[in-house]
Amino acid sequence: MDRFDISPFALPNCEPGEYRFEEPRDIQQLRVRFRGQIPEVLHVYYLRKTWPQVRIEYARDMDNPCAFGWTPIDDHFNTQWQQAAIQVHPESPRTARITFKGLSAEFPDVQDYDVTFRRTLGLKIEAPDPKQIVSVNIYTTSRPVTSHLRVELNAGKPTPGHRIRLSTYNASLVRSVHAPRGVRPVHWTLELLPEAERSFELYVAHLQPAHRYCGDEGHLTFSLDDDVFTISLQSLVEEGPIWYAEKGIYITFASDPTRFADYQKRIEGAKTLNQRVKEHREQTYAGAYYGQPRPHVVSYNLGCKHNRQRFWLEANGDLVLHKWNVTSIPGKDTARFLCDGNARFFFGLERKAIIARYTDPPPVLAYNIRARDGDIAIEQKSFAAPLERPIFDKSLASDDTIVAMVRFRFVNQGDAPAVAELPVAYSHQSRKSYNAYGSNGLQDDYLIPRSEQDALFVEGSHILSEWNGQKVMRARWEGTMQPEVRAKQVVFRQPLQPGEACELLLKIPYIAIDQPQELHALQNLDLDQCYREVTAFWREQARQGAQLQCPEPHLTALHAAHLNHVLITDTAMPDGSGLINTSVGTSTYGNFTNEACMVTHELDQRGLHEEARRRIELWIKYQGTAPQPGNFTDYEGMYFGAGGYECGAYNQHHGWALWCIGMHYFLTGDAEWLQRVAPSLIAGCDWVFRQRRNTMRPLPHSRGWEYGFLPAGSLEDVTDFHYWLSTNALTWRGVDTATKALEAIGHPESPRLRRETDAYRADLIRGFETMRQYAPLVRLRDGKWVPHYPSRLYRRGRDVGWIREVLEGAVYLLISGLYDADSPQAQWILDDFQDNRYPQPPYGYLIPDFEANWFDRAGFSIQPNLLAGLMPHLQRDEPEIVIWMFYNAWCSCYREEINAMIEHPSPVLGYSNAAHFKTSDEANAIMWLRAMLVYADEQVLHFGRAIPREWFRSGKPFGTEGVCTRFGRVSVRYEPAVEGDRITAEVRLDLRSTPPKVLVRFRHPEGLSLKAVQVNGERTERFDPERNDADITGLNGRVVVEAVF
Repeated sequence: MDRFDISPFALPNCEPGEYRFEEPRDIQQLRVRFRGQIPEVLHVYYLRKTWPQVRIEYARDMDNPCAFGWTPIDDHFNTQWQQAAIQVHPESPRTARITFKGLSAEFPDVQDYDVTFRRTLGLKIEAPDPKQIVSVNIYTTSRPVTSHLRVELNAGKPTPGHRIRLSTYNASLVRSVHAPRGVRPVHWTLELLPEAERSFELYVAHLQPAHRYCGDEGHLTFSLDDDVFTISLQSLVEEGPIWYAEKGIYITFASDPTRFADYQKRIEGAKTLNQRVKEHREQTYAGAYYGQPRPHVVSYNLGCKHNRQRFWLEANGDLVLHKWNVTSIPGKDTARFLCDGNARFFFGLERKAIIARYTDPPPVLAYNIRARDGDIAIEQKSFAAPLERPIFDKSLASDDTIVAMVRFRFVNQGDAPAVAELPVAYSHQSRKSYNAYGSNGLQDDYLIPRSEQDALFVEGSHILSEWNGQKVMRARWEGTMQPEVRAKQVVFRQPLQPGEACELLLKIPYIAIDQPQELHALQNLDLDQCYREVTAFWREQARQGAQLQCPEPHLTALHAAHLNHVLITDTAMPDGSGLINTSVGTSTYGNFTNEACMVTHELDQRGLHEEARRRIELWIKYQGTAPQPGNFTDYEGMYFGAGGYECGAYNQHHGWALWCIGMHYFLTGDAEWLQRVAPSLIAGCDWVFRQRRNTMRPLPHSRGWEYGFLPAGSLEDVTDFHYWLSTNALTWRGVDTATKALEAIGHPESPRLRRETDAYRADLIRGFETMRQYAPLVRLRDGKWVPHYPSRLYRRGRDVGWIREVLEGAVYLLISGLYDADSPQAQWILDDFQDNRYPQPPYGYLIPDFEANWFDRAGFSIQPNLLAGLMPHLQRDEPEIVIWMFYNAWCSCYREEINAMIEHPSPVLGYSNAAHFKTSDEANAIMWLRAMLVYADEQVLHFGRAIPREWFRSGKPFGTEGVCTRFGRVSVRYEPAVEGDRITAEVRLDLRSTPPKVLVRFRHPEGLSLKAVQVNGERTERFDPERNDADITGLNGRVVVEAVF
């Protein structure tokens, strides 16, 4: 076969002369047949946006899957028609072959890529009279082949049903069914005969894909009586044979001597990673920590509660003042940030031997760096304090002036005189440091930006520079060291005798202060008094709400510090409304609604409902004021606007906000508040129902699979418009949760909303099932193949990059509750994520020497603590998997030296992108930690559902208190006995409503089963010795449960 025509697989409902495809194709030539003579004038147009600038065939997807995740792709809604440079080759008076000239004929600057194909989602052929065109054949760069397949039925189980119908995509069936046994072929339908052995062979013409992303993969679809599934012929080549155990069907090449019985023997003993985790020793914090690469050090943040003037303290001690913090939304500080870009103070400690970096004891937000310069020991201590009022003054505004207090202490630890010296340099247009992989030549090997430095000079106790012709005070210095101007720097020096010490204090205001009262206030800031106040303040803040203590000190430390990370990251609106903007990365990101909801929900779980409400009501106030990119007809009722802080082309934002508002009601029980905001909530639901009606009609270039979905729109960081799984699943979760909340208070609109919500769910499941049926099966590590749910409609298989395929992938069908976590679909999805998506490129980090390292490095996405992929396992009661995923994800992002989470190990484990504190990811990790101790769904309140067994081995008490659930506020404290045969749990229940069931679990460190249980001193038989759950349903107040093993 010389050529393979892909035109039969074009989308229906296209304009005359248009041929659109579900995925971009590398089209090399056309063959056009006309009714009459070949027209003298012919034009060919193709759809494009990102190509040829993006050349995906050269992408380093396997080498750097992290960066590859952001690769843009084209869609049908944002591309434009580009006229192609063509050549017409008559083959007969009525038939012409059309080829493309080198691409440089259209784009002169692509001489290095002068290809003769066009990568496109669609073609348009223009002739003087479109009716002249009789037929069009379309050929790609991929090579045509014919494969001879053998299909065995009753493979491992009887194949159900009475018939199988065969069909193809990017392929065609040739000849007829060959060598039938136990089946009766009628064209391409096979009647299944009641025989034990049933098999047949067939020939399929298809394409050998030129590269992984060319869209030419041939598919063969099996339509059974009760279901449909598809295989990829390319997957058969690369990973076959294919065994779909669910239906007892085994497929291989006819030339492959491997029969099904042989294949079963070959895979005997093979297991999925989920199975292996359950059989493995249980993961521990130490196991995950020491099993991963040691991370590079990262920066810290200093600030005050709800104030936007946050200082970025680099790992080398430099201080960065971000301009965006005070200019993104106008405030009284905006005009006083007298810099062209981000300001940076340089102290040069990176050239010394830095020996320690650490925070003050959590939750205090102060930082310490220790270094050596020969015999001189250097200590840098830094924290932030308000300029003109104490930190605990509740009237502190978001745009009040904050000062970084940076103290350097020098000690001569040698036996001879030495000179303590600190250079201070400054740039009014610099940037923060990035890891070595992200430098792009803009920083040196010490990760210091190559910034033009200002000329500093000293006047009295002030360090100044010039900006736009005016002198600007940048810092005040105090201490016994003496300044000396060298070139553009100010160098502080002091000779020290052995054992002698000196100090330099820098007081650095975030903005340029020049008023006498401000300068006086700066002078009067006393380091020791400020430090006492700051320390007391942050400890007081962290005592609010839920508390947690556990045997792993780093887990306890971050739980204590996380709230304060949020309090300096999130700023009060400068309009005086009292509302709070939720930023999801300190001095890095604005209000990404989806991630802001994670932060807000954690506050609600902590019991800080007023903090949560002030964030939620920001979305309510600005509802409908900011649009999202998509084919939407209006934005009335959409949650996204945040008074100018809104960020991210994430169509899922709206669904997250609906969910967050509904959950705020369930965690507070505040019906009066819900009644007040109900009009906003209903408007948010109605926006969804109104928009999805736009897909309930015939649409151009559509198969109708999107019926009832939201219109195509942007996913998130990748902004191509499609009918995304996560957007729709999360939006359904939002309207479902909002409707449940309104049902709970008997709102009169709730019956209508319930009908609309359930209809939306039905349409989504139909669409997702359709795509599952036409997407190829995927192989698991146990040798079985299972269905795959693509990340969007019209994507027949894996999507491009980890963001689309993993971070926004099919696990959201389970997280959203659209599919039950115990369903067969859930098992397919969770096994596929663990075996194929998390642990290997192009969808996960590369794990070298997989068998040696998988247990400590698998089980999480490239943004490890954003995707809640472990929660379905908690719902399924798989504690071993939950603990494994939790520890591995935590250790990949937790940085001990700052007691905080980063966003991504980037591009590989051990390196970090410069986005921390990453409060949304941190909030998730904290909630997952808490859920191991307290977890509630609508039916059961669980205590200790996934506590690591190692914790009980410690002999130390642990637990959490003051956790808010949908049933009320609860606490639990476990006390393992020293002798190891009994464990006591003290549960405190302050219930607002009665849970249908309340269970307390005891995971004995040696895996022993319960023998006896006492509740409040009385023996009970209400326990499950298999799961080690004690049932305390119906009790309230203080409940003491003693478990005996």
